[in-house]
Amino acid sequence: MVKKLMSIALSAVLATVITVPLTAHAASDVSINWNDIKQDIDGFGVSQAGWSDAIYDLQEPVRSQVMDLLFTPDTGIGISIFRGALFAAFNPAPGQYDFNARPDQVWVMQQAKARGVDKLIASTWSPPAWMKTNNSTTNGGYLKQENYGDYALLMSKFIKEYKQQFGIDLYAVSIANEPNSMTFLSWDSSEWNSTNFQVFLKDYLKQAMINEGVQSTKVIAGESSWWSEDLIKDSLNDPASAERLDIVAGHNYPVPVINTELPTTPFSTAAAKGKKVWMTEVSKVDSYDPGMGSALKFAKQTHNFMTKANVNAWMYWTGAIPGNNDEGLINVDKTANTFQLTKRYYAFGNFSKFIKPGYVRIGAPESPQSGVYTSAYKDPVTGKFTIVAVNDNDSTAELNLVPSGFTAGRITPYTTSDSLNLAEGPVIPFASGKFQTVIPPKSVVTYVGENGSSAPQVTTLTDDLNDWSKTSSHTSGLAMDSTNSIYFNGDTSRVKRTDGTTQSFVYHIPNMTQFKADLYHFSVWDGVAFYTSNDNQNWTPVVHTSTQGSYTGSKWYKKTYTPVQLLPAGTQYLKVELSGSDSWEKQVSKMVITSLQ
Repeated sequence: MVKKLMSIALSAVLATVITVPLTAHAASDVSINWNDIKQDIDGFGVSQAGWSDAIYDLQEPVRSQVMDLLFTPDTGIGISIFRGALFAAFNPAPGQYDFNARPDQVWVMQQAKARGVDKLIASTWSPPAWMKTNNSTTNGGYLKQENYGDYALLMSKFIKEYKQQFGIDLYAVSIANEPNSMTFLSWDSSEWNSTNFQVFLKDYLKQAMINEGVQSTKVIAGESSWWSEDLIKDSLNDPASAERLDIVAGHNYPVPVINTELPTTPFSTAAAKGKKVWMTEVSKVDSYDPGMGSALKFAKQTHNFMTKANVNAWMYWTGAIPGNNDEGLINVDKTANTFQLTKRYYAFGNFSKFIKPGYVRIGAPESPQSGVYTSAYKDPVTGKFTIVAVNDNDSTAELNLVPSGFTAGRITPYTTSDSLNLAEGPVIPFASGKFQTVIPPKSVVTYVGENGSSAPQVTTLTDDLNDWSKTSSHTSGLAMDSTNSIYFNGDTSRVKRTDGTTQSFVYHIPNMTQFKADLYHFSVWDGVAFYTSNDNQNWTPVVHTSTQGSYTGSKWYKKTYTPVQLLPAGTQYLKVELSGSDSWEKQVSKMVITSLQ
């Protein structure tokens, strides 16, 4: 059964890359500029505001597994910001406080902290009903002028009591979630205009936080439902209110009626005033796509916010949520005590797992090829660096990553695609002034390395396939072909099938870690596969990708195949298999097999 599933998985991979190229596609040089410093990175986050019970109500060990998957740096995706809520139930009546009204949130925050999350924040959907003009937490309504002081005290006490009662240090609190919300919404909401924010920040919140001794906690304001800083500009331009404002935030939902997202542009006023800018919420609320379509959509959004809006943090709506929808990275079923990981989860991890708080973004071309997007980051302290590439095309992309202002001997890729989930790939050595990469179709690939790292020791076997001297075995239906070299870039020796049956040849090389295979195909190329083994009997399919290919004459074109997942430890044998009835003349011209140390 295992072999059958692996075969199905391999077939799915092959199906995603079967395409006949019409023209040659040269690799693009992508310069990574170490000294071109962009914005600081505060982290990548998720919210469980109002949905902490989606995790808390699961039975052990499942709920801890979900927490590990979200927040643990090694076995999970290392999310570094957690967004909770300041609930109206914390202050049900004047002078009455109950900060344990949501034990689910307390537990999730404590568990996130235990897993290394140092930025715990909270947003307010609505002040208590008794403070509002409509006497309700729902359907909008404003904070009454006479209750500005009460709300400032509630925010300050919330920070103080979460620390004293539960050991939770809140990094920041947000005054209002989506203050431009429509009044017809059924969930908690509150309306704020520009003047409301300005007055509340300078005349009420600042002093209340000082009185409660929590003035070191940062304050977030804005959080409009669409990407805009308009509601907070008056506060930024007033020194007294700007003094109590640390982070300007916004969401990225479409503007109602026109159903269009606003452009991903910088918050210029916030930047001019030296404030951090965070994108604190986005999701897709009316669809269900656990696959790469949604993953790529939000990977591109993340890329755009990092490179165009220069945000310091990017956050998805929820980490885990019940039901089949696109509101969470993980979909849970509390009744069955199960969960499903989406491709969106893994693609988010291509950023959150490898780009840590304290990193800075550095120079890299935003789109080196049509449909391909790159961004780069470094840790100024350790010299570690991360490059994220998003390929939204149906074909592979070839990029030469060129270091500028730093040196590195190796990088390691981690790929999320239809068939792979943050899969570690073979080390890519620095050679001829660059790292040569091939990015699979419809994928997100993260490359990690370290400034000053040494190049791996490489043992290489190169087989030009002019005889069988370097192979350990081959099937009888294979032959060497030296004819028509003009069609093959002058290559005078290649292996081909003599009929349409499945044929293969095998190499025996202890501890091989990587290979490249150059193949010529006639028009189509179904039925090329690679397998590894440690005993020459039990074989594991190799998930691989290939260059797009270039024509070399007539209908012949050349492709180079490489694995996108680590070869199993202890691999001793590599099998190259040619099969399929589409065209029996698949010709292998060269095999390069390496062992890296």
